[in-house]
Amino acid sequence: MDEDSGDLRSISSWASEALSWLLVASGNDAASSRFAPAFPDKQKQNNKPLRFSHFARRCASKKNKNKLPSGDNDAVYFTPVKRDRAPIIARIFRPLLRDLFVFKVVNTILTHLGIDSDFDTLQLYFGEWLRSLPADAIKANMSGNWRPMVRWLHDMILNAYQRNRHNPEELDDASLEKVVKLESLLKFCNEIEDLPKAFFIAVICIDAVSTASLQIEEKTYGKITQMDSIRPWETLLRRLRVCLLVSLRLSGEVDSGGFNPMTVSSVSKPGTFSTYAWIAKDELTLSHENQVLMAMETAYMSSSEAFYPSTADGDATAHKKAMLQSCSNSQRGSLRSPSGLTSDSLSPPLLFYLKDHGRCTTRLAAHRALILVGLWGQTPGNMLLLRRCVESLQIAQENTNQFGLATLLEIWQSRIRPVFQSLMFGLGIADELSHEVFSSLIEDRVWLSEFTFHARTVLGMILECTSKNLTQDISDEDLVSDKSEMWPPLRECPILSALVSKLRPVKSSSVMLHHIVAFTFEMTHDIDSIASAVPSFTSLFSVGSLFSEMPPIPKESIEQRGLIDQAIVDRAQKSSSNPIIDNFDCIKDVELVGKAFGLDPRYTRTRYLVEIIRLGKDASINDLLGGSSAALMKPLFIEELVEILCVRLHGIISSLKRTKQYRGVVSRLDAEASTWVKEQAERITSQDDEYTPVSLIITHSLILRLRSMAENDALSEQINSLCLISETLLKAVREQEQQRVMDV
Repeated sequence: MDEDSGDLRSISSWASEALSWLLVASGNDAASSRFAPAFPDKQKQNNKPLRFSHFARRCASKKNKNKLPSGDNDAVYFTPVKRDRAPIIARIFRPLLRDLFVFKVVNTILTHLGIDSDFDTLQLYFGEWLRSLPADAIKANMSGNWRPMVRWLHDMILNAYQRNRHNPEELDDASLEKVVKLESLLKFCNEIEDLPKAFFIAVICIDAVSTASLQIEEKTYGKITQMDSIRPWETLLRRLRVCLLVSLRLSGEVDSGGFNPMTVSSVSKPGTFSTYAWIAKDELTLSHENQVLMAMETAYMSSSEAFYPSTADGDATAHKKAMLQSCSNSQRGSLRSPSGLTSDSLSPPLLFYLKDHGRCTTRLAAHRALILVGLWGQTPGNMLLLRRCVESLQIAQENTNQFGLATLLEIWQSRIRPVFQSLMFGLGIADELSHEVFSSLIEDRVWLSEFTFHARTVLGMILECTSKNLTQDISDEDLVSDKSEMWPPLRECPILSALVSKLRPVKSSSVMLHHIVAFTFEMTHDIDSIASAVPSFTSLFSVGSLFSEMPPIPKESIEQRGLIDQAIVDRAQKSSSNPIIDNFDCIKDVELVGKAFGLDPRYTRTRYLVEIIRLGKDASINDLLGGSSAALMKPLFIEELVEILCVRLHGIISSLKRTKQYRGVVSRLDAEASTWVKEQAERITSQDDEYTPVSLIITHSLILRLRSMAENDALSEQINSLCLISETLLKAVREQEQQRVMDV
């Protein structure tokens, strides 16, 4: 018990951190996806003697790796194939697993092989052996006085110093400095994918370097210092800390392609990993709400509590605890659909440790869009994911960036276009779509309407980008120059750069045509009518259609006018629930499509008001009617309203005739005018249009307004006849009501 307590008291802060990372990693998905292949919990030790023939076949000279050494002074090396030399290396270093009194056996073997002075090779073999060991074997060397692995490295460094001192020609000062720093092992640890194990090995190495270099510093009077010698290892350990933090927080999902191993070396190389993708994915584990996430980005940019784990700030006990807590949650990496930050999000996110990325809001938004649309592709019925994706795209292209357009095109081409192509031409045409999944979704009008709206929004953003000079949200200089101590530094994103490299010139006319078709489909769902109105319809929604010039659309065809009329009916039905409509903003998009078809915007506005009145919502447009006569096609408006009024009056007259007490009222009407109203109403109501009945008072009010707009022509005479009928009816009904009150 006392001995164990002494070990715990003597354990270094680096060793303590290594044990903590191992503990957190053991319960994380990254343990199987990233660390397990090189970090077995148990390893079968082959204790059988190795046959000399097997040993000999795995030996070679340094000059010729395929031949055995021939001279007395030739050193014996092992085959360059790591797998084949592993059994020999395991047997050579096995004494280091026992106790301090037998570790010198290792040096004896290496001396007999003639490689005891080849310090680079010794470090390489030692590193390979350490990497093959199970966790428990390395953990035993984290603390205490009996640390054979540390002692062996320590003695190797001192042996190099002695050789330099007695024979500087064999090992010059520059080479000695490399051995003291264990540079070969440093490079080896930089390339280990098993991050917890790399951290363990680095702790063993820094401890050996620290003790050995302290002795050499005294002997060289500061020519080689302990501080300079351990600095590269401190840098490595802090970078390993960052890699562990990222990998564990994201449950090992650090590479969208899944091909690149996560090592300090690979993360250091530009163009391998995207820190923006890491942060974006981590953000989405907290919330899918862009406003929430952007507020978080702004807050951490100016936070005095945020720190860089790759610096000495990360060595503080409280900061280590915060990082470990960030990775200990079992739900990390779960991209569900939270609406906002929860109590679980009290542990700091990745952005807290990489806060410089907070100013790259458009890049982060672009990655969120890519991730969300990928999730939507897996569950296309969840339209909230696509909606959040489109919201992220709107942020990504705010500054009309090149990568914003590239992201828009990627999402359109890979996810949205195939669905629209299937909608227009049948499910079988897009091989990437599941017929079983999408056949039921396409029949769902709510899903279809929302999807079409989002598709049209994406096309609108593409069109907006093509009409402007594309820029970047921050300058290349700001990206490349690492003005902070953050690692990985702020730099270009390989994922977005790859998308930008695929950019092709987009034809605005083609995007506009796709947008028109998407809009008309959203409004009408009438594919046959769309195909008739757009002659180049069959060329749309293919892989290259946005990049090809499309023939101009013929203007003002019957089919086009019919599509606009359908769209107006749909929009009027949706707008009729509003109590007050005081402008034409709700049909701006319909006007734009109408203009593309060559239709006067006044036609669109006229048809819209007519539809609102036909639905019986006269009161909602009273103010709009009073000030919009100049924005209308007045003759068409009056003509359409005369028909609506005929239907209304005929309905009122018919209703009065069915009531005994009001039959006498109808007899007061002009017979010729009544017959004309009846004939017009019957002709109009024989069509499919529906007319909402309204009160006599509202009808009379509309007739008076219409009479003020009419000029002296045939329509004016008709309006006067309608006005006479409504006035007569209104007066007679009021008299009848008054008489009934008096009788009571």
